[in-house]
Amino acid sequence: MVDLKLIGQLRACTSANENVLPSLRKASAIFVVLALSEEQSVSRRYLAGLLWSRNDPAQALARLRDTLHSLRQSVREALGDTDLVRLTGDRVALRPGAVRVDVLQGLEHPSAAALNASEVAADLDGLDPAFDEWLAALRSRLRERSGDGWKEKRREPHDEAAPVAAPKRGSVIGVCLLNAIGMQADHYLSLALSEEIATALARVRGLIVISSASVASTLGSKRDLREELGLDFLLEGSLQRAGERLRVTVRLVDAANGVVCWTSHFEYDYDNLFAVQQDVAGLVAAGLEPEIPFIAAERMKHGGAVGESAYGLILRAISRIHLFERRSFMEAGELLNRAIELEPEYSPAYSWLALWNVFLVGQGWARDPQASIARAGEAAEHAVMLDPNDARGLAIAGHVRAFLHRRLDEALPLHERALTINPSLPLAWHLSGVAQAYRGNLEEARRRLEQSRRLAPRDPHSFFAEGAFIILELLSRNHEVAAVIGRRVTQLQPRFSAAYKPYLAALGHLGEKKEAAVVYRRLLKLEPDFTVRQFRATSPFALREHADHYAAGLSLAGVP
Repeated sequence: MVDLKLIGQLRACTSANENVLPSLRKASAIFVVLALSEEQSVSRRYLAGLLWSRNDPAQALARLRDTLHSLRQSVREALGDTDLVRLTGDRVALRPGAVRVDVLQGLEHPSAAALNASEVAADLDGLDPAFDEWLAALRSRLRERSGDGWKEKRREPHDEAAPVAAPKRGSVIGVCLLNAIGMQADHYLSLALSEEIATALARVRGLIVISSASVASTLGSKRDLREELGLDFLLEGSLQRAGERLRVTVRLVDAANGVVCWTSHFEYDYDNLFAVQQDVAGLVAAGLEPEIPFIAAERMKHGGAVGESAYGLILRAISRIHLFERRSFMEAGELLNRAIELEPEYSPAYSWLALWNVFLVGQGWARDPQASIARAGEAAEHAVMLDPNDARGLAIAGHVRAFLHRRLDEALPLHERALTINPSLPLAWHLSGVAQAYRGNLEEARRRLEQSRRLAPRDPHSFFAEGAFIILELLSRNHEVAAVIGRRVTQLQPRFSAAYKPYLAALGHLGEKKEAAVVYRRLLKLEPDFTVRQFRATSPFALREHADHYAAGLSLAGVP
């Protein structure tokens, strides 16, 4: 029998007066909740929501798992390996009849001295807002004590009084230890590379990363991993060495059904392993960053449960934005506004709304362009204010300043901060390259755009990134190259009007009037009112010669 003492100093003592509680206060809080709950059993999700209410549910469950490990280990050591804290399915329980609580004993004997309820479990104050509310309710019940005794009613997460877990705000990825095939002597490389990948992925907003150590310590099937850690995906892979060459293979697996969603592989000389770790981690993070929203949206269509969360609404909006079909695009704006109404402090919703307004103006679909430009700026600034360490939000804010507001000096520091925070973010390299092109630094623009292309060679939004190369080659007077890229981009996404304009200008300088006429007709279907004057009025180029060269090409192509 263990006696739990809630009055005075918190202790759970054996018959030999040995305290079984660990030094971790949250571990002690779990023990208290279990002891006072009906049948001394509660669900894991209830405990996670009670003690980590400000964390994402998956992170909360992961921290709960680590804390339960500490609690069980401490109790076993004190009781000689007796399994007092038990894990069954999704529940945590105490061995029936093994724990006796002092305040309950007092309640069952009305003649006991008056109880000062405010002193009950005073050592646990301030652990978490949700737990503070639980303690306040406990103390209130104790003040209303009766001779009939008292038990804390178990409240499950769906009950109104239960703590509400934080909304889902991203896809949860568990990074597995890479399988070192035939490389037992180099096992440390597998561990180092897995941790490097987890670190790189953790920089990406919208991804919630569970480290390889946490995944490895959660034994069992993929279903066990999915349920205990809340995983959406597992990142698996292998290492193989052939002489002085190293091959790294990684794959993203749907934790629900084992389907491989994404794969990539890399090969290196086996000489500078630190450089290999850094490069592979960066490329994996960069490759997954644009892919995950599409993969997650597809999962959601087939039975996912995030459709009406702010995160789910954003996923649905992203899948519509890049179609550049006007009706779907407008629906995307409505979804983003709903996401903001649902979670007014969720910064990615504002970032995507800012980018949506950029495209709205760029496509010529804004009824009031000046109002849309103002809304883009407000949304971008609010996103940065809410999360100044979100590289994507910073990059988009920089693009709004550069493209819409034509304030290049303000855009560049935002881009540099984005790249400092996440040097593996393709969008940050792309948009900073565009800003450098606007500024007239063509060689620096090329370096940054090439890095964006290297990081995400299979980006599903590649038409957007490649469109910047048309501008770069046009301004560099490489008109034939600009035309080649223009043909490729407009075939990839024929509704993206921004790609047609530098493509037309290149054709104008090349004297390709027949092709220019076809391209111009296609542009008019998207932007019926586009003229050279309109281009000049909205041109973000800092150098007059670049704006003049662009405008001259448009005139030669037949744009009025």
